[in-house]
Formats: sequence, structure tokens, C-alpha cells
Amino acid sequence: MGQQHLKALAENPRADLVAVCDLDRDSAREAAAAYGARAHIDYRDLLASADLDALQAGVHTFVEKPIANRVSDADRMVALAESKGLVLAVGHNYRTFPVNVRLKELLPQLGPIQRVLWQWLENRPESYYDRDIWRSTWRHAGGGVLMNQTSHDLDLMCWLFGPPAEVSAMICNRGHQHEVEDTAIACIRFASGALANVQLSTVTHRLNHRQIAGAKGAIVVEDTKNANVHVPDTFRLGLYDRPVHDIIADAAGATGQPQPDWRDIDCADAKSPSLPDSFVAACLDGDSPITDGASARNTIELINAIILSGVRKKVVACPIDRDEYDELLNELSSGKTRIERG
Repeated sequence: MGQQHLKALAENPRADLVAVCDLDRDSAREAAAAYGARAHIDYRDLLASADLDALQAGVHTFVEKPIANRVSDADRMVALAESKGLVLAVGHNYRTFPVNVRLKELLPQLGPIQRVLWQWLENRPESYYDRDIWRSTWRHAGGGVLMNQTSHDLDLMCWLFGPPAEVSAMICNRGHQHEVEDTAIACIRFASGALANVQLSTVTHRLNHRQIAGAKGAIVVEDTKNANVHVPDTFRLGLYDRPVHDIIADAAGATGQPQPDWRDIDCADAKSPSLPDSFVAACLDGDSPITDGASARNTIELINAIILSGVRKKVVACPIDRDEYDELLNELSSGKTRIERG
């Protein structure tokens, strides 16, 4: 993602790329040389540069996804940005994909959303987690499949259906040696009233599948290609001949069924600015970025709620108790508490 952000900023005529930072000195120097920028290996040196700073010193800020590992940290970031009148944008780039842009446009045609089935299924070898510590520990990653892979999908759900209201979940590690979860199953009630079942795993065959059913129709998205590099460009929309509630209320139709008129929706012409372009426009023009800090906080709230429910084995209401979650994450990071295996 870093290379994509560099390219987008370098190509934006309204932005100047002046410095880069990477723990790998060679990577930092290579990127800096490619774009005529300064190289740093310590973010504190970068922030101390005369023409650079972050929220604390009054500079607009773009952070990668998710916004934080703990929603309590997200609270502080959002509050600081708001108090200083600054832009805080987050790198949930799935909101810009044509299939998701078009899906959000057509979602109102389904009427009130009643039921959602959302599956993100993949396989990851042990070597994937061995490669970087930020992939595999509670202290550095804050979670496994929920934080690393599917924070994008959970962000899409909050973007489409609103903030979470209640969560019941199970999480475990079914196939890897690392300590974070590789499997999560959750039932979610969103503030909009939508009810969702979510299945997320890196210990199974590949499938990216979504069913979204409303009172007036349904949407189905299905993809069996690599979800990290392939973006589906179509989905199926089926509007019912009659709303479900009309069929239910029809005394003469004891076994009546809604009849969806299925058609394929081509998303190739659905357009969205890139996240870096959206961020630059927000800084210069006062627009809202595609993923602002407040909406990204909904996503980490949902992730934290799933982990809290899965580990403590209880239904969790949102907003979650920040102190309770911070205590849990500290326990997981120290090894005092461990998730189930197998």
C-alpha cells in the first residue's frame, strides 16, 4: 500500500511529496530517491522536520487502516483532530472499489436491510505470519484475521449498514502457531436494524461471498479469486415482484414467495477518487475524506467488540466499554489470557 500511496501523491498536482519513513533504511532511501524526497528511518525524526508534523502540532493526517488497535486510541485521535479543526483520514481503500461504490449506490433499492451473510475465506501459510511481527502478535497487530485481512470488509459493512449496536462472536486459532486469531464467526446487529452473520478465516478454501437481503430485493457478490489482488467487477441484483411484507400480509398467499428479477450489474463505470486524492482535496478544499476518522472509528469499534465477545464469551453492546477492552488487550498481549486453539 505504501508504494500505491507514494505514486498517487506524486501524481497529484496539488500535493508535494517531501519525506518518507521506513524502518528499513534501504527501502526508505530507495523510495526517497525515486520521488525526490527526504528519507527517514525514525518517524520522530520525520515529524521533527521543519515542514512536517502531525495532529498534535496542527497538521492534517492520513493513517493506514485500521485507525488504531484500540477504539480508545481512536477516540483520542478523533477528538484531537476535531479540537484542532484538522482532517484525519484512514486508508480503508475498499470504499473506492467500483463494485463497492455501485453497491452502495443501489443499496436503497432493497428497502430496509434485514439480513446479511458476509464471508471472507482464505488460506495463509505459517511463513506469512513469520515474516513480520506486526502480522502475528497481539501487542503489535492487535488481532489476526480481524485486524490484518478483514478490517477492510468490516469497514465496508459499517459504511453500508451503519455503526454496530450489538455483537455475539466466537474467535479462535485453528491452524497456525502464532497467538492471534485466524478464525472469527460473528452475529452483528447494526444500528440501522440490519442483522449480519460474518464468517472470516485464513484456514480454509478461497471464497469472497456476500448476500444482502432487504424488504424489496437482494444483492449477491461472489468471487473465488484472490481477494487481496482481485476486485470483482460485477454483482447480482434481484428486486422482488412484491415487497416481502406485502406477501406476508396477504391472507390468500399461504405459501407465497418473493420472486427476484435477477440481473448482473456491471460496475466498470463506477468512479471514486483515490484515498490520497480525497485526502488532498479535504485538506485544501474543506471536503470530507472518503474515510474520515469518525467513520473509521466505527470499524475498530466493531473489531474490538468481536474480540471482546469472542474471548469473554458474552454478548457485547456498542459502544463498548473502553476500559474493559484495554484491559483485555493488555491481558492478550502479556499472555495472561489466550484465545482457544483448534
